Amino acid sequence: MTKAHKTSLPDCIDLWRDEEIDLGVCTLQLTIPEDPDALLDRPEVLEENRQTDYVPYWAYLWPAARSFANIMASLNDPPAKELLEIGCGCGLVGLAAMTNGIKTTLSDNRLEALQLSEYNAKQNNLSNYELLQLDWFHPPKEKRWDWVIASDVLYEARFHEPLLDALTQLIKPGGQIWIGDPGRALVLEFVRLAQQRGWEPLVYDADLQLRSFPTIGHFQLLVFKIESEEDNIKAS
Repeated sequence: MTKAHKTSLPDCIDLWRDEEIDLGVCTLQLTIPEDPDALLDRPEVLEENRQTDYVPYWAYLWPAARSFANIMASLNDPPAKELLEIGCGCGLVGLAAMTNGIKTTLSDNRLEALQLSEYNAKQNNLSNYELLQLDWFHPPKEKRWDWVIASDVLYEARFHEPLLDALTQLIKPGGQIWIGDPGRALVLEFVRLAQQRGWEPLVYDADLQLRSFPTIGHFQLLVFKIESEEDNIKAS
């Protein structure tokens, strides 16, 4: 357990812990909050929640991240040399991509998440990354990516449409969107909305074995291949 006197870590967290993440082909050192639930009792968080429904999701190491990180670290034939991760949180999945030589733009709407992700990148001697503060409701229009990834982002149905809108803006024609999910029931609703936009997912398990459809209770990787600009237009 580490006392949060390090200036490069978010000062809204008092206690941190260090965890060694075994990804098979490599090991990452990850610093994460010792008790992320403690954030929920902080007066400034309570006030922001009252005003904007803010919940500090960035402070948790969510369940799909470990399986997704294993996939990214050992991927033999990535679809692009550069990617954007949205909702990076503590940075695990993006860091795993970096270990595989993939230039990664770590993005989140919270500066605390970017600060923590950068800390974790530096302690693993990873430098092939950029940081981007990104709000799903107002995605940047000046750049698109060939590959966009996200992990554990389907937790609230009210965010599904804004997420799909953001992905439509961020992905290049011919690009791929990868979403890691732990098997939440809401994944079915998200897939339905994506299909209404003309996006049909391929579904893989943690071993990258192709599955027929999304399942509840097990990790799955949703892969959307955006074949043309027309797909983006239909989705918008």
